[in-house]
Amino acid sequence: MTSITCCSWATVHWIKFPSQMRAESLDLSLAPEGAASWKIGPDSRLDADGVRLPESDIWCAVALYPDRNAADAALEAPKSYLPWVSKALEAWHALLLPFTHHGDCNHLDRSNPGKVFEAARSDPGGPLLVLTTAGFNISPDMDMERVKNFRRNVDLVRAWMRDAEGLMDAHNFAPVTRGDDGVTMSLWRDDASMGNFAYRPGLHSRLVERYKAENMADRSSFTRCRIMRTLGQWGGSDPVSRIETFAH
Repeated sequence: MTSITCCSWATVHWIKFPSQMRAESLDLSLAPEGAASWKIGPDSRLDADGVRLPESDIWCAVALYPDRNAADAALEAPKSYLPWVSKALEAWHALLLPFTHHGDCNHLDRSNPGKVFEAARSDPGGPLLVLTTAGFNISPDMDMERVKNFRRNVDLVRAWMRDAEGLMDAHNFAPVTRGDDGVTMSLWRDDASMGNFAYRPGLHSRLVERYKAENMADRSSFTRCRIMRTLGQWGGSDPVSRIETFAH
């Protein structure tokens, strides 16, 4: 993967298998050509001790790119870095243009987390996909109960948001490479729906305030992205086409 200070484009990838899959069953040695960062992992539940399980029937990935040409090429050829995608029941891939970005993430530099996107100067509008990340500084004396508490809150919010008006789908995953920041992705019909969920009184806004007050994680980032192109389907069709049908 290339080394870059900040990126301007991203791709996201959702893959659904007919059964639970573990990292050992998949070739994860490849990455999209030209990507500055490539993170992949299972969208899995927590066990009773607050540890995220290593297997799931849904796997997700995020790649960051310095330019659109590399991102476009990757979107067109997912089998070049996901050779096992043909085993999936369905897969969906999307090209993203970040138009707002705040916070810190370690996906570009594990030793020096910081800004990972240079947001677009103008917003083209359209369907909204929100990327959030959160991470912890790995050390021998780190407080694992703090980490587990954060994970449980992530899953509580995900369950609570399931019926949010305008939410098309949401996933979160911990990269298989230990220490890389976890990722949550949510696809929204429009900005108003996302804003109503994020800022209205309820569990999410309470936890955001608690996060700020108690430093529940060592860092986090929040990125709003427009979906510029898609490939594949999710839930039987391209979710962006379902958004466009609703709009008309």
